[in-house]
Amino acid sequence: MPEQNESGHKLAGRLYATMRVLKFLTAPSGPKPVAEERLEGRDSPRKRIRALELDLFGDLVSAVQNGRHVKAAGEVFRAIPALVPRQGVALEKNLGERGLAEFNAGYRAQLVELKEAFPELVE
Repeated sequence: MPEQNESGHKLAGRLYATMRVLKFLTAPSGPKPVAEERLEGRDSPRKRIRALELDLFGDLVSAVQNGRHVKAAGEVFRAIPALVPRQGVALEKNLGERGLAEFNAGYRAQLVELKEAFPELVE
């Protein structure tokens, strides 16, 4: 779980990592999330999240109906509200050097936690 004092950029990284795991849960033929993935340059968290093309409710129902990682899907969905940054700017592009570093740190931290709980879902 994220710490209460984490920056919006770090929370955005955690949110993206969680959404990547959710995408893999619902489309296991796709690539597993990997900690080496980095946000760089003009790339934005919002753009990355939108590129996942998730339909959260439909994807959850599909995963549960197909019996794929039901416990993991529940845990991932429960984690999402705590990861949404309070400031929308944390999801925008041009985060700057510090914002990019915090986003990437949040992404890695969240994947480490998810890998400990569900090693089959994260590389």
